[in-house]
Formats: sequence, C-alpha cells, structure tokens
Amino acid sequence: MKLFTKKPKPYEPPMHIDKYWPIYRENVFVDKKKSRLPYWTAPLVTLLAIILTVFYLAPTISRRIINLGQNRDAEGQQISRSYTELDRVVLSPVADVYDAPDIKARRLVQVLYNEPVTLIDQPTHYGFRKVELQDGFTGYMRESDLSTFCDAAEPSLAVNKLVVATGSKRIMSHAKTGTLVAEVMMGTVLYADYRGDGISRVLLPSGESGWISDDGLIILPPDGRVVPVAEGARYLTTTALTFLNVTTLDHGVTIYGASIPGIVYVSAAVNGLDVPRQMSGQLQSGQAVSLVRVEETGLVDPRILMPGDILFFSRSGSLSDLDQMAICITPNSLLVENQGRSSIRLLDPAKDETLWQTLISVRRFFPSDSAASAPEGSG
Repeated sequence: MKLFTKKPKPYEPPMHIDKYWPIYRENVFVDKKKSRLPYWTAPLVTLLAIILTVFYLAPTISRRIINLGQNRDAEGQQISRSYTELDRVVLSPVADVYDAPDIKARRLVQVLYNEPVTLIDQPTHYGFRKVELQDGFTGYMRESDLSTFCDAAEPSLAVNKLVVATGSKRIMSHAKTGTLVAEVMMGTVLYADYRGDGISRVLLPSGESGWISDDGLIILPPDGRVVPVAEGARYLTTTALTFLNVTTLDHGVTIYGASIPGIVYVSAAVNGLDVPRQMSGQLQSGQAVSLVRVEETGLVDPRILMPGDILFFSRSGSLSDLDQMAICITPNSLLVENQGRSSIRLLDPAKDETLWQTLISVRRFFPSDSAASAPEGSG
C-alpha cells in the first residue's frame, strides 16, 4: 500500500521591508504643517483684547455693577427710585413723537435727550412703541431712540440737576481730554453724580458716564426746579433769540430745526415756566392781553405789545384755526417763521399790515414785568 504524504512547499526567501517602504531609503521626510497666518497675528489679537478690556469693557461693567448695587445713600438709607420697568429715557439728542407707528407719520412733537417717557403697552409696532410723555402727551416713538437705563434721570442717585440753557452743549468721555459722547440741546436735563472745578460727571442713558463743563448750565439740587426771576420777559426773549436764523422744522425744538411753538416751549422751560408743547395749549397759557384797536383803522394797536408776549394769528378769525405764531422781542420786532423763508426771522410788524389784520390773541407769561411800563390805554 502506497502512502501519500504532503509535499513540502518550496523555500521562499524572507521579505525585505525596503521593497514596500522605500521612503527612508530615498531620504523623504514629512514636515510639520505650517500656519498661513503671519507670526505677529497672535500678539496683535492679544493687544486688541487688552485695549478693549481696559478702555471699554471694564469701565462699562464697573459702572453697571456700581449702579446695580447703588440702592443706598451715603447714610445707608434705602434709595427710592422714581421709575419702573415700563419707563424709558430718550437716547438720542432729540427724537420725534409721531401720531402713528410709521416713519412717514406726522410728527406731533419732539423730545430731548434723557427725557423720561412711559410705555403705554408692551407690543412693538414695527420698531415703534406707544409712549406717554411726562406732561401726559401720547404718541409713537422709535424703539431705537429709547433706553431702559432710567438711572440717568434718577434724582436720588445725583448730587446736582443740570439744565442746558444755551443752544447746545457737548458731553465728553473724559474730564480734560476725550472724545465727543453726545451733543445735547437747550432744555436738556442731566443728573450729575460728581461736580467740581467747573465740570460735572453726568450719568448717560447709554449706561455710561460723561463730562460736561458748567458754563451754559443751570445748576440745581437733584430735585430742584428752575424758578422764574425778575425781568423774566427779558430773559425769555434773549433765550428765544438763540434760534434766530435756525432752519424751520414743524414742531422742532432745537437749533438744528425749530418752530415758534417749539421755541416758546424750550425758552419757557429754561426760564422756569411750564408751557404746553403745542400751539393749541400755548394759546391757553399765561395771561390774556386785551386787543385794543385803533379807532380809525380798526386794527390792533401795536402799542399793547411788550417784550416776551406770544402772538397768535388766524386768517379765518377762529381760535380753533390758527395759522401762525410770533414772539415779541420788542414792539418793533417779532420772531416769526416768515412765510416763504426757510429759517426763523425777525420781522418789523409795522411793515406788514396783514399781521394786524389776522392777529387774534396775545398771551403774556410775565405780566408783573410789564405792568409798570404798560402803554396808556392798553388793557
């Protein structure tokens, strides 16, 4: 019987790895991947981060932390704030109030920087909010013009209340040298938490602080009010003349655009008078002046006018249909929105008989100033 055995495989030489991995033999190496950014990128980013932290983030965070914890006065008494979560302050130097939530809507009045308003309802109307002003006037404002940081208008956190009595004032980022933070208009009310050496540090609606010089400001206690002074009519007319040659703007209240009702409102405010914002309300303010007429012509006798008087005109002869207003600077010059002109002008009433034909009412805010010098025969 023949036995079969497994035939052994032929001998195979060992494999050499060089045949499969010749990379070392050919002196080829793998280098570390290089960055495409220049070597100075990281130091630059670090430097910018330090600048941002030191000059912006740190002061802002510190101010907010201080304000959040500033619920007690120096004597440890609890501070009672005047505003609620529905209150806002105006963030823009001047902002419009409209009769509808639309940028093309009719402007009703203007409000100034840091002026408090109250939200009437919560919903947002395409970026607009319905608000109520301090005097009860209602309308719509752009939400971007409002700030939630009401501490900027909080008397309990201030050492002084400041009222801008000149055409405009600049608020700077630092006491001596700095950048412009905001330019605020006549009538703006600010609150300072520090004052010294002719300069004050004021809280801003942005949540930061700024510096403003004392010149052109009325300095009051935190809860003080501007008090009318002797010769108030003269001060009123001087204030009103700040707006001479200013561009006319319906319901405007600043040197960048003004109307006679707006000039009356702001000029009265910085001289201690509470006067409505609109012409219809101003018609009921102050004391009525009797319209004495010249017997020969039947026109109003111009001698009844005194500096500071507010004049109202109506072509229809109706108090409900007023056409124009004027401020008497002197009996021979009126501050008016001159017809056909684009700026506030002075007008000699003797050269325009139409004025006396349409003059329907005169109101006097400072009757005591003119009582002794009233012309004979006037009422």
